[in-house]
Amino acid sequence: MATINFGRVAMRRLLAPNASTRTLSFRVADGTTTSAFASTTSRSFSSSVLHDHSDHDELERRMPLTKFTEDEEMVRDAARMWANQELKPLVREMDNECKTRPELIQGLFDNGFMGMEIPEEYHGSGMNFTSACLVVEELSRVDPSVSILVDIHNTLTNNAVRFWGSEQLKEKWLPRLATNCVSSFALSEAGSGTDAFAMKTTATPSDDGSYYTLNGEKLWISNSKEAGVFLVFANANPALKHRG
Repeated sequence: MATINFGRVAMRRLLAPNASTRTLSFRVADGTTTSAFASTTSRSFSSSVLHDHSDHDELERRMPLTKFTEDEEMVRDAARMWANQELKPLVREMDNECKTRPELIQGLFDNGFMGMEIPEEYHGSGMNFTSACLVVEELSRVDPSVSILVDIHNTLTNNAVRFWGSEQLKEKWLPRLATNCVSSFALSEAGSGTDAFAMKTTATPSDDGSYYTLNGEKLWISNSKEAGVFLVFANANPALKHRG
């Protein structure tokens, strides 16, 4: 059983072994439970289901992208509540100071918004991509700058480590990314932006292969002011061009 905080609401998730159902209960700060429900819907479509016309019941059971699950609706509502109550009063001050308040960033971590798709075993919220998108959308209603910080952290850095990081990297960084360490995404250069194949930054391995030396320049480094770790893109073998 895990408890994940979203704003002033705590979400408790009960996962039953060998079952697809999940029961959620939400309690407010005074400890009273507001609601409880079981959610068995899914949004993932496998190719076998889509092409197997004999399995119409399974296909109909799955939800379309235009409809949210109860879990996602509760996450959306909790993010909207937090944004209005905690974020909104600080927006003008942060704009004037050109600075994000440290306590606000910690609040994003404390409420689970910075580890939306990180599995619970790494201290993340264990939610899905749609839930992460809904949180970003609700934050952007109040402060687009904060929503971009959360979006980049979740969808770019966290997912890069989740999908392509070694087990050692996952064990080292996912718990921190979920709880206390803002990440920065360093891709763009003077001569390359989304055209990553044109970047000139190189990563040269040491003689014993224990580390890499980065050589190059990066511009427009997202979240750099608040970051505790940087995801830097570089070419480890320029001779292979875009495959390096």
